[in-house]
Amino acid sequence: MARYRFWIHDKDRKGRPLDEEIVKTAETIAPALTRYRQQEIACESTSNDMLQSAVEAASRARRTNPIKNLPGYLTHIYKRIVDKFLDREQKLVPVEDDLLEDLVNAGNDGSFEDVVQNRLLLERVINAMDGETRQICNWRLEGYSDAEIARLLNTSRNAVSVRYSRGFKKAAKQALNRNRRLKTK
Repeated sequence: MARYRFWIHDKDRKGRPLDEEIVKTAETIAPALTRYRQQEIACESTSNDMLQSAVEAASRARRTNPIKNLPGYLTHIYKRIVDKFLDREQKLVPVEDDLLEDLVNAGNDGSFEDVVQNRLLLERVINAMDGETRQICNWRLEGYSDAEIARLLNTSRNAVSVRYSRGFKKAAKQALNRNRRLKTK
């Protein structure tokens, strides 16, 4: 099996040329740099995209200020990009029955059941949300800030906050009413 060859464009996403020295430095350190948390990323092309983003950021920074240690600066930017990416990509992980049994038997005195009940209730609330509120909720769960969500929706932070809180309250009320009806049956 051949090794993945990292490639770096010499132009940014807007077609502006990137700093040649930064591109050459990135090409040199790419194989070692992209090993950072590669097991969690599990995709060389994704690592390559993040490396390209780091090169573009370093090139923009170098236009305004000199950078003394290019490999160190690229490493710092790349690691920050990877960490943010992985924080947003947190997903539910399938769990074996043995692990769940161990958690139950760990002596948490019912707190495990509370966690499961809360998770189910949260799932009901999310399912009761309208499309826009659910999208905002998903972005928040992925780690996006209200400012980032506002940029995505082309609106203000305040509008995002108001839409989310109203939609959440309405969905929570529906889910709780449904939950009460299920308990009385």
